[in-house]
Amino acid sequence: MAGGNEKNSDSLKSNKKLRVFLLFLFLSILFWSLIKLSKEYIAEVEFDLDYSDVPQNKLIQNEPDKKVTLTLRTIGFKLLNYGFKRRTLDYSLSEISRKSGSLYYSETRSNSNYLQAQLSAETVVLNIEPDTLFFDLGVKKSKKVDVISRIDFLFKTGFNLVEPYDLSDKEITISGPEKMIDTIDHIYTESFELTNISESFEQKIKLISPNDAVVLSSPDIIVSGEVDKITDGSYTIPFEIINLPRNVIISTYPKEVKVVYQVALKDFNKIPENSFRVQCDYKQTEDNDLDYLIPKIVDKPEIIHDVKIVPNTISFHHSFQSCLQ
Repeated sequence: MAGGNEKNSDSLKSNKKLRVFLLFLFLSILFWSLIKLSKEYIAEVEFDLDYSDVPQNKLIQNEPDKKVTLTLRTIGFKLLNYGFKRRTLDYSLSEISRKSGSLYYSETRSNSNYLQAQLSAETVVLNIEPDTLFFDLGVKKSKKVDVISRIDFLFKTGFNLVEPYDLSDKEITISGPEKMIDTIDHIYTESFELTNISESFEQKIKLISPNDAVVLSSPDIIVSGEVDKITDGSYTIPFEIINLPRNVIISTYPKEVKVVYQVALKDFNKIPENSFRVQCDYKQTEDNDLDYLIPKIVDKPEIIHDVKIVPNTISFHHSFQSCLQ
């Protein structure tokens, strides 16, 4: 029994010695690290850049370097901080110089003091790489461009638009570097889908800028539409044949076509038969060496939609008469 107590006592003493040893080892490493980190070192550190003080009425047209490598002399604590936490420095273009045309350059040493002022007081900037930054600066330009929607409409069965949907702005003003603005002819909306539509709507849709440097006069537009119950309507009407040579006599089958359309229920009685006009262009048939005519609607009411012609081709045969008297 006494032997067991002695063993436990020896084990506790050993554990205590080990803990004391580890504590002293940790403190030694800590003090050694503090001494090392309090000394001065020279090292290269990479920083991100943001540009400011762009010359008046000028804009950056290219994608310039957004990083610089600074050779720093500072204490270890600061180097450790720069290594763990990536920083963005402001870079002034107030002393930029013109090289040729729209190409400008800035010698980075001209910003040495300005960059150093953004670092800690214990830090000295010894060198900057690259030594020169290049910029393509253009005149700020504005112009109006069309808005193109990328919106899909899915209607509840029996419902549809009474008339084409409307955009609050069919064109907007864009501003930015001249080189970019000159290449842009339109702006798209974001892709958007309206589903299960059964009533009139207004929906804000975001506009997509093609480039971060291009500013839109409005970040979004409103798309709206009048929705109502719809019904089918139809009329069987004769058609005209145009561009028929004077010496050609033509006979068609059928002699009439059926115009089928959709219209809002409330407007069903507003569609007279004579509001439709259908033509077949004989020249189109002849130019394309077809053996049939293609009927097309040339006049129709604005309040209808989804119009189709039945049949969509017309059979014919023709004969020629002499032009001589």
